[in-house]
Amino acid sequence: MRNSKTYPLILVLFFSVQITIAQVHNFDSLFKDNESFRQYIQATPDFKDLFLSDEVMNITIASDFKNLVKTKGKEEYQHALFQYQMNDTILFTRNIKIKARGKSRKNVCFFPPIQLNFPKKEAHSEQLKEFDKMKMVMDCKRGDIYEQYLLSEFMIYKMLNILTDYSYRVRLIRVTFIDISGKYDTDTQFAFIIENKKQMAERLNTIALDVKNIRDQFIEKTTLINSYIFQYLIGNTDWSIPGGHNMLLIKSKDPVLTEPYVVPFDFDLAGIVDANYAKPNTAADISSVRERYYMGICLPDDQVKTGLQVYLERKDEIYALYQNSDLLDHRNKQKTIQYLDEFYEIIEDQNRLSSRILESCKK
Repeated sequence: MRNSKTYPLILVLFFSVQITIAQVHNFDSLFKDNESFRQYIQATPDFKDLFLSDEVMNITIASDFKNLVKTKGKEEYQHALFQYQMNDTILFTRNIKIKARGKSRKNVCFFPPIQLNFPKKEAHSEQLKEFDKMKMVMDCKRGDIYEQYLLSEFMIYKMLNILTDYSYRVRLIRVTFIDISGKYDTDTQFAFIIENKKQMAERLNTIALDVKNIRDQFIEKTTLINSYIFQYLIGNTDWSIPGGHNMLLIKSKDPVLTEPYVVPFDFDLAGIVDANYAKPNTAADISSVRERYYMGICLPDDQVKTGLQVYLERKDEIYALYQNSDLLDHRNKQKTIQYLDEFYEIIEDQNRLSSRILESCKK
């Protein structure tokens, strides 16, 4: 790998050649010296909270992606240059570090998801610090089908946002990747960023827990039941609360509330996505991820039915999310809506509800 002292300079020079804009104003200089601009930024939603807007952000990342692919199993940080074009004349630029992340996707995907690590010392306002250590999910491989997988997972997060505040928020972005090694062509594609867990926990007046081996019985029941139902809805068996796998525990700052809440994440292996590399959990008695399998422990029927009520109340909103979206192609949209239909046919029929969920729990 290149000498770390010269690497950022190479990125800056490379970027200056690749990106040409008639007249560019430096964000940092304006923020430091121009009071009107500073007030404007402090009132701008994107810098107040990235996840308040549904507008697609346009960013560019330049780095040695040949090295990232080669060393993705090691999860080592490497230098990159990040640029967010606010408008025609103002660029937000940062020297950052990126690294591969994730578990299954590092093994099956050519380009792994990455983590963006921004230097907090360069943030001139509290709003900008939320960029730090943010997860970015990209196409597993190049091609339309993998783009649809990515957009399907993005939509799952948006659906969970409809159902509960105890969920990660996401923002769709369009990223131009510039490979300074010269191995890969410059490419622009969809990706999405995921709310930093610390930011999410703070939003809910909680703190994130870095613990495992906490059994389902000791989790706060509303979020526990919702996580069971939601994972069943999307056909996902790639999770475990005691194993700390794709389930984050957060605890209220109120000392009276002792039971941790659970927040699901990472849905690319779900049946509703139906990725060609997805396989069901070996502990589940199913042969395809498209088959739903209820993985929750047994709880009183009335508690589960109360948890199902929000799915019934927000059914129209969930369907509208997909019906009104122009992200999914026609085939994917129809296939997804059919999968939603099958879920609602189960929970709206007492016999099916009993046999598929209430009586299929783990005793």
